[in-house]
Amino acid sequence: MSKFITGKELEDAVYNTIWDAQNTLLIVSPFIKLDSYFRKLFDKHINSPNLHIIIVFGKNEGHVDKSMKKEDFDYFKNFMNVSIIYQSNLHGKYYGNESQSVVTSINLHDYSFKNNIEFGVYQETKFLDNLTTSLDRKAWETCNELAQNGDVVFIKRPVYEKKIFSALLGKNYIKSDILLDNTEYYYNSTFNKSKKTNQKLSGFPNYVELGSSPSNRPERSEVETKQYNASTKSNAQTGFCIRTGKSIQFNPHAPYCYEAYQSWAAWGNPDFPEKYCHKTGKLSNGRTSKKQPILFYI
Repeated sequence: MSKFITGKELEDAVYNTIWDAQNTLLIVSPFIKLDSYFRKLFDKHINSPNLHIIIVFGKNEGHVDKSMKKEDFDYFKNFMNVSIIYQSNLHGKYYGNESQSVVTSINLHDYSFKNNIEFGVYQETKFLDNLTTSLDRKAWETCNELAQNGDVVFIKRPVYEKKIFSALLGKNYIKSDILLDNTEYYYNSTFNKSKKTNQKLSGFPNYVELGSSPSNRPERSEVETKQYNASTKSNAQTGFCIRTGKSIQFNPHAPYCYEAYQSWAAWGNPDFPEKYCHKTGKLSNGRTSKKQPILFYI
């Protein structure tokens, strides 16, 4: 059943979609700002590992906090089973659970609910089990595709006790683990695209079994690259590797790309002459080094 709604009927439909969710709550909203009433609705689910909350937000790529304040982002991180995804060009809005959904113009923003004239189409459905109409199916598939293709910012999953007969006896919830947290890359003073991991929702499990371990052994280079990148994130300005000339993050204390750093570290000579200026990328003709990575006279 589909129904055009507005005013209080629209507000109640969104409120009920949040409140009545049991298995999946999918929210697509470019702008998110929660007042005390919205938090009261969400608080019902804060201790529920069986409800997967999927938040897709976007806009304001240079200042993501204008799309969702850090305090609201941190609030969602408290839930036991949550995925937060960023879409830079998002404009549509959608609220759906396993029994009902709303395609609408209204953001999950307290101002919109209190001040704006908004419209929407309400549908009662079982979209996780039996999508009976093309409208229900298209709305769910489109919004789910947004979630799948967006950039994952935060993932938290429930951890269950591993049981041989778990299918028959059910799972015992133990805790929740954070599988990914890229918050710092989005809530800096300047959004740094180069730091995005571009990981997708499909790369994460629905839950974790206690005692499980990765199936593939990680490579040393992968781990060391991540450690090296973490140690060189002090400044978002672009610089250049003094050995290869590659574009890297500007940091006079770490003027090498990872591969060049590995080569330099084999000897560790801070005075070894290098080829490029860390600041400008211009040829230095051996006048730069680990100790002096920047050309002051060119």
